[in-house]
Amino acid sequence: MRARLLSPPALTPWHIEISLGVLAEAPPAAFNERIDTRLRIEIYSDEWGVFFCHQGKTSWIRVTDVAFVHGRDDFSLLSQLPPLKDIGALVRSLERQHTLAFRREHALVRSNVAGAEAAVRSWIRSL
Repeated sequence: MRARLLSPPALTPWHIEISLGVLAEAPPAAFNERIDTRLRIEIYSDEWGVFFCHQGKTSWIRVTDVAFVHGRDDFSLLSQLPPLKDIGALVRSLERQHTLAFRREHALVRSNVAGAEAAVRSWIRSL
């Protein structure tokens, strides 16, 4: 948050949710993990995590004090997960491994942090 010059709401849990798809449009909020390709980066006041689905497989990793699998880890992301500040390395690795390109310019960004969208979109472009 500090690196993006954002101030989270005081006394209120905050969140930033980023959904990246592979189509030339913003990914819809609802999707089917059995057929869609999606990467979500979820950052909350008390944890963060990533969710990736592609070709009917899914990995969901959450990080509180430690990283752990939430449900499934078909892509073995637990062992690959970098610190949040280096998440771009994971994004690029998934693109290389699965021969796909996340459309950063069409990211779906949701947050309750005032003014977050522009700063988050700038960060997404750097991933």
